[in-house]
Amino acid sequence: MHAPYLQRCAELAARASETGDAPVVALIVRDGAILGEGIEAVRRSHDATAHAEMEALRAASRRVGSHDLSGSTLYTSVAPCVMCAFAIRLARIAVVVSAAPCGDADDAISGLDVLANPAILPARPLPVVIGGVSATKESPHE
Repeated sequence: MHAPYLQRCAELAARASETGDAPVVALIVRDGAILGEGIEAVRRSHDATAHAEMEALRAASRRVGSHDLSGSTLYTSVAPCVMCAFAIRLARIAVVVSAAPCGDADDAISGLDVLANPAILPARPLPVVIGGVSATKESPHE
């Protein structure tokens, strides 16, 4: 179920490495269609907010004409940071699937707290968070 989208993430990650940015990528999918793709662009764009998840959220929002991405799944090569997790909550993403843990050295600043804490943005739904999924190994949560 998740493998084709994580395979697409792996393909995009190779492109990110070529640009000099971190090989972090994200996709937003709804009803089997990719609404937006994001490739880490912090160095290339000189923009600290150009994380892969933020780029995918921007692309998906432009495509659907709304910041409300309810019912969507976000696939990412690395679990989101706090900034991206907050934006994911704002966009009402339903499921977050990541291949690797957050790159933060300190778990206290991991975006997982934002994704799982109902006190943060209490009017927004909490997404289902599935970690450790690869393009070749399916999650037991499917």
